[in-house]
Amino acid sequence: MPMVITLLRRQHHIMSNIIDFKQRYQLILDQKKNIEDRLKYDMIDFADATAQVAEMTKQERKLIKEAVDAIHITKDGLPRKISFEEKRQMYYTLMPNKQQIHGKTLDSLYENLFAAYGLTLEKDKYTVGKVFCLALERKKANSPNKAVSFDRNEKTFKSYFTVEFCKRDITKITKDDLLAYTKYVAQTYNPSIKEFQAYKGILNLIFEYAFDKDIRPDNPVPCIHNQDYYKDGYCNCKARESEDNIFSSAQIDDVRAHIIERNNTGKFKGYDITGLAIEFSTRVGTRVGEVCALKWSDVKDYFIWIHAQITEADRVKGQPMQWEYCPYTKDERKKPIKKGRYFPINNGISNLLKYIKQKQLELGIYDEDGYIFIRKDGTPINPNSYTKVLKKIMEKLGFHVTNNHAFRKSLNSNVLIPMGLDEVQRAALLGHSPKVNLTNYTYRRLDDTDEIYQRFNEFTNEVKPELNQNIIPFTKEKALRNLSF
Repeated sequence: MPMVITLLRRQHHIMSNIIDFKQRYQLILDQKKNIEDRLKYDMIDFADATAQVAEMTKQERKLIKEAVDAIHITKDGLPRKISFEEKRQMYYTLMPNKQQIHGKTLDSLYENLFAAYGLTLEKDKYTVGKVFCLALERKKANSPNKAVSFDRNEKTFKSYFTVEFCKRDITKITKDDLLAYTKYVAQTYNPSIKEFQAYKGILNLIFEYAFDKDIRPDNPVPCIHNQDYYKDGYCNCKARESEDNIFSSAQIDDVRAHIIERNNTGKFKGYDITGLAIEFSTRVGTRVGEVCALKWSDVKDYFIWIHAQITEADRVKGQPMQWEYCPYTKDERKKPIKKGRYFPINNGISNLLKYIKQKQLELGIYDEDGYIFIRKDGTPINPNSYTKVLKKIMEKLGFHVTNNHAFRKSLNSNVLIPMGLDEVQRAALLGHSPKVNLTNYTYRRLDDTDEIYQRFNEFTNEVKPELNQNIIPFTKEKALRNLSF
């Protein structure tokens, strides 16, 4: 009986403390909200607001610890054990119902216990959609990426995250839930490998933020294994054929011939600078941003120094698109010590550059330190205008491949490989890794059938079938074998 009375008294004391803790906690939250409102309306400066919020946060953590220490006890009234797991680098403890509570720090562990005991005041739950917005805002504040990168993040989120999934409480999503939803996404949208990786990147952005902020104790995204979705046909992993990626040598000649014809029309009068930039790309394999960024000072005696690109500047609402010069190429973004690449100048490239220089001298717009590809008013072309003209030319020629990257792949497959250059040398000329060169840039040439036959014939020392009338075609030979005499 005395034991029961003791337990009842202890329970009554705990309940009284809970009421007191909640009242004190609400007071601290109200004070923090008051500071935020005063800062919003310029009634207090940022330094004072930061100092006051820090003091409130300190009091809040002290109160949370005091509350948890009073409640998180055994039947004997002793504090429950708190341990540290080395492997996961996390603190953990057991609730009375044996539920395990985690936290990356002691403060976060106490906050999670505070919530687990139902001491937190009613707040909006952390939905997937809400956490995405918070995570993206953090990324915008800390990442060097440009606005267009964040736009892609938002587009991916809108494309693959349903309204129902966005409304779900992120703290209640299990690994099985995540695997089931990912399977649904893959089956419904049949994304390409690149699109699937973008989807998974957004998932990781969301759950990593939730983990960092102790909204949930883990990031379950690593449980999604890409290969499972590639090999089981959920993703569109179909390899594109050569004709979907590159031009034949004859088609490249057609492009150049069309540009010459276009350049000599009354509209351009010998100075179609965007068309000439496109011809340059067919010969050098530059990216769109790189060709727009080339300057006359980049032209050396025997090489062209490709070390910069024109990229879209941060967008300003209500203003037209702006462009900026970046002193590095796409493959050098994470390797600032690299200083570009050098591409050899052959006769075709040399003659093209001499033609452009002569025309600019005649127009009075030549600047030895300025951009190579400039309009008659002296302004440089930009990636947007280049891409529009390229698409127009390709469609006029009846080509379904209309992107500039096809020139890079064509140069690699039609010129660099037949020259005998290995993947390391080819990659150095085009500005990417050897792995990328082999995986994404190496295709069978569209016009190499006769050459393959000739080389194979020479190697095996055999004559052409049409020169030996005694040779029976395989299909006919097979038919003869099936006849019964």
